[in-house]
Amino acid sequence: MRSDRGNAPAEFVLVSALLTTMVLALLQVLLLTHVRHTLTVAAAEGARQAGLIDGSPSLSLAHTRDLIETSLSASYAQDIQIDRSFDLGVPTTVVTIRAPFPALGLWSVGGEMTVSAHAPLEYVR
Repeated sequence: MRSDRGNAPAEFVLVSALLTTMVLALLQVLLLTHVRHTLTVAAAEGARQAGLIDGSPSLSLAHTRDLIETSLSASYAQDIQIDRSFDLGVPTTVVTIRAPFPALGLWSVGGEMTVSAHAPLEYVR
């Protein structure tokens, strides 16, 4: 009968490689979720700013860009669009942000994410 002596280092290497991969994948998902949430909040704030009676698209764009640059990085604030539309018959402002996926280390899925937020336009009767 053979001894199991000496198997511990090999098992440790196999298990630790799998565990390290799983931890890095979890961190990548958490980072992606954080960036997406931050961009969504910035888009919502920008849409609310543009929907105010005295709001303007240029002020909203500056506010949205400032929120993103303060929270994340200027690289995520490169492509921001502000449009007017009708949602269920109500005039709204739509802020759309396109940003790259955040990379954790050298391995990342790459690509681009798009988030948008709507806010009704205020008006005086």
